[in-house]
Formats: sequence, C-alpha cells, structure tokens
Amino acid sequence: MSDAHEHDTGAAFQQRQLTPDRNREREIQVKAIEALLAEKNFVSTALLDTVLDSYENDIGPLNGCRVVARAWTDPAYKARLLENGTAAIAELGFGGLQGEHLVVVENTPRTHNVIVCALCSCYPWPVLGLPPFWYKSQSYRSRVTGRPREVLREFGLELDENIQIQVWNSTFQTRYMILPERPSGTEQMTLDELVSIVTRDAMIGVARVEPEKKQPSGLSQRQVSDMQGPAALPRRSGELQFQDPWEGIAFALAVALCEQGLYAWSEFQEGLIAEVASADRQAPETRPTYYESWMAAFEKLLDAKNILAQTAINRHVRQIKQSLSLRRTRLPFGIRPWPDDEG
Repeated sequence: MSDAHEHDTGAAFQQRQLTPDRNREREIQVKAIEALLAEKNFVSTALLDTVLDSYENDIGPLNGCRVVARAWTDPAYKARLLENGTAAIAELGFGGLQGEHLVVVENTPRTHNVIVCALCSCYPWPVLGLPPFWYKSQSYRSRVTGRPREVLREFGLELDENIQIQVWNSTFQTRYMILPERPSGTEQMTLDELVSIVTRDAMIGVARVEPEKKQPSGLSQRQVSDMQGPAALPRRSGELQFQDPWEGIAFALAVALCEQGLYAWSEFQEGLIAEVASADRQAPETRPTYYESWMAAFEKLLDAKNILAQTAINRHVRQIKQSLSLRRTRLPFGIRPWPDDEG
C-alpha cells in the first residue's frame, strides 16, 4: 500500500551537511560529554531517552495545542476555526505542507469525533507534527472506521452508548483535526496552562483531555519550544529535526541539565544566540551548523558553571580517539549503540 502522501518535500530549516570526518568528530565529542556527565550522575541513557520522547510526543503537536486553547478561550476564534480551519489556524502562524486544507471538527457531549487515513497516513502535520506509528498501522486504519468504539476502548477511552462516534477520513486533499471538549474545572486556567493539558491523542480523537493525567510541561520545555529568531530550533512540520544522532543527544543533554536546575534556560539561550551570531559571520563553506553552535554554547556553559571543565572534555575526547585508533572497534565506555559506531 502506498504511502506517497507522507513524503515531505521541503524543510523549514536548511543547513550545510557535515563531512563524514567532521560529523565523526562531533559524535565523539558528544559521547565524551555524555560519559563524563554520566560518571557524575547528572544524566543516564534512560533520562536522555525520556527527554527526547517528551519532545517527540509533546512539542511536535504544540501548534495544535495552542489552536485548541485559543478556541476554548475565544468564542469568536472558535467560530472562525470551525467555519474555515485553514484560515483560522493561519491566523496563529501555522500552515504549509500537509496543511493546505484543514478542517476542524468539534467534540461535544453528544458526538465524539476521530480521524484516520484509511488509505495511507494523511495527517495534519502543521498542527500535530508527524503521525504516530499506530496511526499508520494497518490495524488502526482498517478497523477504526468499522469498529470505532472497539478501537477507542483499546486506547482506554470508554464512551457511553448514547454518544455518537463520527470517523473522519483524511485524504491528500483534506486533513482533519479534532477540537476536544474543554474539561470542567479548567475555567480559571491561563492560556499557557490550557495549552499544557491538551494532548496529541485528544486532537486525533482517541482520547479526551484529562488534566489530572498529564503533568504540565516543565519550565525548560516551555522555554525551549518557544525559542525564536536565531536560536529557534530546526524543525520539519512542527517537529524537531536532527540530521545525525549526536544532534539529538546534544539537545537532550542541554535540556536535561536545565531541568535539574543546574542553570537557567535563559543562560544557555544567550550563549546559543552568541554562537549562532558568530557562525553567521563565517564563510558558508566553513560555517558551523546549528547544532555545532549548540554544542559550543553548551560546553562553555558547562565550564562556566563548574559542571564540566573544558580541559576534562578535551582530555576524554583524546582518550576516545586513541582507543578507537588502537582498537578499531566500538567505543569502549558502553554508552549508547549509535549507528556507524565501527571504527
């Protein structure tokens, strides 16, 4: 079965590809920092995986969460959203590939809506990020249209028999998004608090918004996702874009240490802006990429905060290189098994 509609033909952020040798240097550099921070019990593989998973599942759909919160608090905007989803969503600056024609349908006490693409995986990328794996599965696509109540029950959503279930089939021409019901007891919440309780699954229709089941996003998560200008994260269709595995780990390291209170996110962001500005002054053929600038800012902050000395990082990088040169095998300290780890 074809997934032709799923291909992304462009990216919001384009950057120079690193040469294999330079990319390998950065990979070793990140591995060295991760190993040293792990020795100090600041990070673990599980913690970094949790950070990345959080951003994959929460930050990708953040645009849609903002649309929902705005509709919950602004009746006039809600009316425009339900009348012309594409135009109303564009008011908030969201749109583009896979979102040329967006239709928003509202859940009510009598009607519950759910979306699917029965043929492949058509999905409203600009507001929900990239589709989860189960949305693309043959099981979900083939069953939700004919047995929606059964499928929703498997997601843990039990609906009363008197609630009508409406299934909307997305196509390459029209994508759908659900406006969930606003939970009772949220009347005093701020807009940001409402954004934090909306979930991707509720906007697909396989869940309801239940504030008690979702903890508000961490401080740095809000600040990271809202970065703009030269510090803005590379994204594709609303989701973080990593060209190489080390970039994802570099991202997770900086966020994880901030979440532990080792520095304020504003401190890291100031350093990142300075590094990006410095990179912009260099010739295009040698200009550092975004995540090279990220690593430069991160290392300087680690040193300034007495978390990791730059001399210790450099020494461990040399040790790794020497070990690889002698053994020509996998990195010795047993961190994560990234691809191309053969010497």
